[in-house]
Amino acid sequence: MICTVEPGKRKAKRPRFWQEMRLAAAQAHGCSQSFYAATFDKVEELGRRWAHCAKSAGLESQIHVVADGAEWIRLQSREVFSDQEHFLCDFYHVSQYLADASKSCRAQSPERWRKTQQKRLKNGAAPKVIQELAQHIEPPGTPEEEAPVFCAHRYMNNRGDAFDYPRALKHQLPIGSGLIESGHRHVLQARLKAAGTSWLPDNAERMAQLRVLRANHQWESLWN
Repeated sequence: MICTVEPGKRKAKRPRFWQEMRLAAAQAHGCSQSFYAATFDKVEELGRRWAHCAKSAGLESQIHVVADGAEWIRLQSREVFSDQEHFLCDFYHVSQYLADASKSCRAQSPERWRKTQQKRLKNGAAPKVIQELAQHIEPPGTPEEEAPVFCAHRYMNNRGDAFDYPRALKHQLPIGSGLIESGHRHVLQARLKAAGTSWLPDNAERMAQLRVLRANHQWESLWN
């Protein structure tokens, strides 16, 4: 989320609002070089740029996608990579849902309960985790903010094909989205979210593209 400001006189009070800038990344298996893309534009545009990231990284026959499970990311992943895609929900994002639900599922030993469910996920027993959550769902009508088990169950039940952690671990592929999280910090936030900073949307977009060029080691191409 980038703080942006409406155009106007520099010293005048202008409304500020937070605008979502989306970041995509691709990296070849076993390679340290990452390729990024960022934009305020529609998700379809980010998907198009994401495809270019994968091509720059050396697109192969299979694409291992790790994300937090947001529906727009899954849809773009299918659209861009089609049958090449293997989608995996970020293990640590799922674990946060389990941590939130743990006190309702096992009040006496929530940490032990969470670790048991995490072990099940890594062993390929996601259906057992979903069944375990189903046994503790809050009564109907409970507000969502007071129903962590319901939220965790809904999240996992709606993404039942995105928890193949054994495959990822077997092939030494990541199960967490650390690549994109670190990218947010060093590609975008380090420049665009300095204390007290606000941007005209067009300027923020331009700066993001410069940051992406720099991160992709394509800075020289800007001048040649």
